[in-house]
Amino acid sequence: MSDIVKKKESVAAIVLAFSREEDLKKVIHNLKNQTKKLDEIIVVFQGTSPTILAWLKEQSGITLQHQGNIGTAGGFTSAMKVAIEKGHQWTWLFDDDAVPELNAFEEMAKCKHFDSQKTGYLASVVTRPNGEVYMSPVAEEGNDWYDTVLEDGCVPAFSATWIGCLVSMQSIIDFGLPMEVYFMYDEDSEYTARVSRSRNSYCVLKSVTVHHQKNKVDPFNSSVDMLKHGLYVRNRFATFRLEPKPWHVRTAKITYWFLKNSYEIVTGKAPLKTVVPLFNGLLFFRPKIKFLNK
Repeated sequence: MSDIVKKKESVAAIVLAFSREEDLKKVIHNLKNQTKKLDEIIVVFQGTSPTILAWLKEQSGITLQHQGNIGTAGGFTSAMKVAIEKGHQWTWLFDDDAVPELNAFEEMAKCKHFDSQKTGYLASVVTRPNGEVYMSPVAEEGNDWYDTVLEDGCVPAFSATWIGCLVSMQSIIDFGLPMEVYFMYDEDSEYTARVSRSRNSYCVLKSVTVHHQKNKVDPFNSSVDMLKHGLYVRNRFATFRLEPKPWHVRTAKITYWFLKNSYEIVTGKAPLKTVVPLFNGLLFFRPKIKFLNK
């Protein structure tokens, strides 16, 4: 399709909000003031703070969806369903502490891969406030960088986090929804890897999102919240099973994950309570990919 008759691609930004009021205000401000205007900004508030809720209700230019806390995976999934019902071709995803630079969407929209029928997702480079790059999309093979980076400023991506990820609705229709039952942890990498295995996906190097994460959380550290640690351990088993790889490769990964976590428990590096999600993930947790009713 020529540039002259290229169809407009409608984009809805989705912000998953919980408790970070000041960071959330920065996210909303920068989304409203993108150098290329977004078609809609949907804020999914899953917290309980009356102050944040009152502020959100006062804002113009956003669509507010208030619901109980169903986790990161559930929150983004419910918003994706709303966006697709409204006819958007893309959803651009953010946590409430991930602030896109003002030209972040424009850089994606002018990328030659901005085509919802051909591309699985486009993702921003993610940095800390000091400019350090982290949590950014990864390429499966280092040589992939050289295929496109000099030509169009993009890197083929194998997986990505939700932060600054522009997911095509056609991918959601074709490859299914995120794993709501994961609640959090591994749901973003599982989903983006699922999409990029079947449809080309890219990191747009000039599109940057700044993650104002106060404390970097290591879900394998025994001092973290047991809920998060347990979900991390349990969900990884399902992720390995869902990969379209030979059975012996999947079995090897599952075995390694079980032995690694068992060793951490025995040596006291992980809480004893990890036994429950460990065996739950190994024996019982077998979620299936859900698809939209077409």
